Amino acid sequence: MRLLATVLGFALSLVSWAQGLQAGAAANKITPTKQVFLAGYAPNRPNTGGVHDDIWARAVVVQVGQERLAIVVCDLLGLLRDDVQKIRQRVKSVPPERVMVLCTHVHSAPDTIGLWGPSPTQSGRDEEYVQFVIETAARTVDEAASRLQPATVGFAKTTIEGVAYNFRVEKILDTEAAVMQFRSKEDGKVIATLTNFACHPEVLNNDQLTADFCHWYYQTVESKVGGVALFANGALGGMISPAPNPDPNVPKGRDWARAERYGTIIANRALEAIANARFTDEVRLEHRATTYTVPLENERFRLALAAGIIPQGPSFANGTITTESHLIRLGDAVMFTMPGEVLPNLGILLKRRLAPYGDPVFLFGLANDELGYILSDADYYLDLYSYERSMSVGPEIGPAMMQAARQLMAQLTPRTAAAESPVEQELRKYLQRFRPERAGNFRATYRLVLEGAGEFYLRIAEGKATLSREGSPAEAAVTIKAPAQVFVDIINGRRDPLDAYNTGELQVEGDLGVAQYLLFVFE
Repeated sequence: MRLLATVLGFALSLVSWAQGLQAGAAANKITPTKQVFLAGYAPNRPNTGGVHDDIWARAVVVQVGQERLAIVVCDLLGLLRDDVQKIRQRVKSVPPERVMVLCTHVHSAPDTIGLWGPSPTQSGRDEEYVQFVIETAARTVDEAASRLQPATVGFAKTTIEGVAYNFRVEKILDTEAAVMQFRSKEDGKVIATLTNFACHPEVLNNDQLTADFCHWYYQTVESKVGGVALFANGALGGMISPAPNPDPNVPKGRDWARAERYGTIIANRALEAIANARFTDEVRLEHRATTYTVPLENERFRLALAAGIIPQGPSFANGTITTESHLIRLGDAVMFTMPGEVLPNLGILLKRRLAPYGDPVFLFGLANDELGYILSDADYYLDLYSYERSMSVGPEIGPAMMQAARQLMAQLTPRTAAAESPVEQELRKYLQRFRPERAGNFRATYRLVLEGAGEFYLRIAEGKATLSREGSPAEAAVTIKAPAQVFVDIINGRRDPLDAYNTGELQVEGDLGVAQYLLFVFE
């Protein structure tokens, strides 16, 4: 592979140890107030049917210590990197390089690229509308930041069957969805729920503006748990689309019931998964980013740029395109941004390579750029992908993105080798004081909810004591709640447990006899 330019630098580096997690979220409509050309399918699709449902800019801002990170998702087919840079320049509350701008890739929203205008030689991009999106997305990030509050975060993953379908190679399909949810530390109310799942929002194809199945995803999540719902698309290229309706009598492009069904399924599966997640405010935030430059080899795109159909900008220069990728680790989860529509085989490979660094893995497609389809070297010239090739900037973008991912991963320590937190180290030392001869056949699970350190499960069975962050509240005979330092002081003999119980710092739920048994089986 001939790569014109490799990584320009790894200068953007953020590592922040747990210093108190905060989160805030906001959402604002980006529905146009005038007729526009819709993006996707074919040119000359004005929304003469009006607006079926609103489209949105939805943002969550996370702060760990003094460091902030923003994710804003727009119900659009995509935004070019130069427009993303303009959003970042307008954001006042988060450093520009830490603002991630994603698009759901909906095919019934305004053309923000330019390729779907009234004719092949006329742009469908309305500059006034794009400016409105830029300002609204930036304002939404700042509003989310203004609502920052102490929070906990939980991560989960689940399988969603029957929604997505690969119309190129049926068996290459990633049905895994990753979910993150932020809750208020004060009252437990949901601040934001983000679901990452790969599927084109293109059930619908008519003259109405709509967020497609994302609309019903938002509606279901927010009606059931509250907060702001975000949908982040994944590796949806070549060609991960909604599963077809077996009923041939449903008018093509107007299957509103199927869009509602798919959006509702995604929402319900995400909520079922996150309901069993472990929530904590003890998280580490790490951020790496890089830019890379590749040739613009697609002749159609070259002509569109020359004719002004696609807007020129700093990211397009001398027949090349400069784009970017980010690698983010928040707590147990890891996230990678992809500047277009990545084919599912590359997405599956990325998840496998990222797995040692975090779980779950979030792959954010259409992130900070929209460069069309992103294929591997092996796939690019196959007849099977002739359409994808016609809508890709060229053969080098896939290998360049994968190289960027490898170089960013090289800067992270795999989770298995990561240092434990000081509280977890104290709990491990506590396990060494376990007396199996005293425990005998005793079996019990203790759920430790330690403020500032998260949730742990202490299990005693078969003469052994083990500690894990994984577990379910339903399995615990006893739940013990306390500030982390108070609990550490108790197990180390620096604090009397009865005193802490009487002051309310130590709370015990469940069988008090089982709780007191800890004093007997541990020295």
